[in-house]
Amino acid sequence: MPVVRAYIVAIFLLLLHIMASGQELPALESKLNQAKTKEEKFNALVKLSDYWSYRDTAKAFETLRQAQPLIEGKDFLQGIYLFYEAGIYYGYDNPRSQKLYLEAEEFLKKIDRPAAYGYRARLWHNYGSLEQQADNDKSFLDITLTYSIPFAIKSGDNDLLLSYFTDVGLVFYNNKEYQKALDYFEKAVSLVRTPEQESANLLFAYLNMFDLFYSMKEIEKGDRVLSKAESLLNKLEDKKFAAVYYKNKARSQIHKKNYKEALRSIEKGLEWAKEYNSYWDFYYLKYEKVVVYNLIENYQAAKIELEELLQDPRGTVMTKNRLGLMSDLAEMEAKLGNMGAAYQLIRKHKQMSDSLSSLDFKKQMAELETRYRTKEKEQEIVLLENRNLLNRAILIGGLLLTSIFGLWIWYAWNVRKRRNMKDTLLLQQQREIDVAKALVDGEEQERKRLARELHDGLLGRVTGLKMNVERIARDSEQKDLPIVVNELETVIVDLRHTAQNLEPSVLKRNGLDEAIRHFCRSMQSGSTPISYYGQRLEEIKDKNLQLSIYRIVQELITNAVRHADAKKILLQCSVENAYLMIEVEDNGKGFMPDSIERNMGLDNLESRVKSIGGILKIDSQPAEGTHIIIECQL
Repeated sequence: MPVVRAYIVAIFLLLLHIMASGQELPALESKLNQAKTKEEKFNALVKLSDYWSYRDTAKAFETLRQAQPLIEGKDFLQGIYLFYEAGIYYGYDNPRSQKLYLEAEEFLKKIDRPAAYGYRARLWHNYGSLEQQADNDKSFLDITLTYSIPFAIKSGDNDLLLSYFTDVGLVFYNNKEYQKALDYFEKAVSLVRTPEQESANLLFAYLNMFDLFYSMKEIEKGDRVLSKAESLLNKLEDKKFAAVYYKNKARSQIHKKNYKEALRSIEKGLEWAKEYNSYWDFYYLKYEKVVVYNLIENYQAAKIELEELLQDPRGTVMTKNRLGLMSDLAEMEAKLGNMGAAYQLIRKHKQMSDSLSSLDFKKQMAELETRYRTKEKEQEIVLLENRNLLNRAILIGGLLLTSIFGLWIWYAWNVRKRRNMKDTLLLQQQREIDVAKALVDGEEQERKRLARELHDGLLGRVTGLKMNVERIARDSEQKDLPIVVNELETVIVDLRHTAQNLEPSVLKRNGLDEAIRHFCRSMQSGSTPISYYGQRLEEIKDKNLQLSIYRIVQELITNAVRHADAKKILLQCSVENAYLMIEVEDNGKGFMPDSIERNMGLDNLESRVKSIGGILKIDSQPAEGTHIIIECQL
């Protein structure tokens, strides 16, 4: 049987992203030498310190201390200084690292500007990664959703947002919720729209998608995304994820039974891990060696690698990893005929497993006891308050009151239980709404930027070109030039229409009802008429909510026009008693709502509806059209 690999492979990926500068030493030293102001010199020094934190901690501290006199009492610079100091301690003094991150937060939270939000997103990410090292996936996920993602959005840094979507996907991957993991990986990748936006974080997303596809036994998809990763790695100057790439390449070669090539890839990966002083990558690749040695039946070599991994306390800080390595080592000892050693390892493994379970059990018992003691005290207070009444009651009355009291306690307990469950559900729903809203806000910012670029840049240039061609047409006898002028006019109209859809000026001028009506007119054709009925939309005063509703309608109509092959589309939007209802119906080809192959537009629609706290209902069957209802309390 092959060595167990699933848990070890997944567990460390979250620990890779500490936010290295992504720049080479000459470039960083050049920035330091060219710095003209104290703040420029400060920024150059902390980033140079970050570079050395992966390679030489002594140099990292020495460089960082040079930046300290340049702070001069500025909260923003003090927060940045503490952030980079925490990064140096990351990995070998984790409690101190976490303490410094929290100190950095106290300074940075005073600053309301994008750069400060970017650092806050990064420090919370790193803090959460250290929680994950301590076997606390839940805390990491909570921190990422509550702090890292919202702060990344406020910073306007799509690259950060990409990395945190990847992190959330990894949590789900580690817990074998593969579809949820894939959803977040795809969200991360979708943020990159131009070659200029490609980064090391995109590479990291690709590499983890590869792992996911291999775990899902979708080998061809995994190899395709690995090919994308290879192309991107070759383009990037920042090679901090090169070790992970070679690990994945080795996995692909192992699958194809190219074991010699796999070992060569592992050795290349180990060289990159040493270059960036990345212990987790190093650990990760050594475990892949174990896998290869086991497959080629070199059990002695596999045993040596496992023993080295077990002897390093950094790699075994997570109990589940230590247990996995012990199990693998026991298997190697058995294959080598060392049954006594194998037995001792299995016995130790069981003791540790029982101890872990016992700890969990003790924790649960402590929680239960606390709840019981609290309830006992509450009951004592109630009994004390009613003692005089009970003393005056006759026996039958006392019995009756006791029964009633017992029923009341039972009823109150159930009410409290239901209330707590409801509160927990509401908190969970609110968090999902907040995350969805953050995604929608980020998308809206990108839409506005693109609209401005289209309107101010490309549209202006095409209009100028049209004017020049018109002038030439007037002074020339070329018969084809009027045709060119007409084509340019068509392009200008299309560009203006696209820019208006990205940032709808009609919404600002004429309100929601007219904006929806205008959009429906622009989308309909002779073959696909769109009927629209709006009622009391003017009662919606919140501008952000108006924009969200408009985007939802855009998504609904665009999906119907592009995908439904409908002959007729009916849209209704109405407000009644502070309750919004959006209804769209078409007679198109329909689809299966639960199908995993549904279009991306439907996923976007679900996110937007969730961001306004709405409910989405879809009624559709193949060849029977589609009926979608959205309800929302205003």
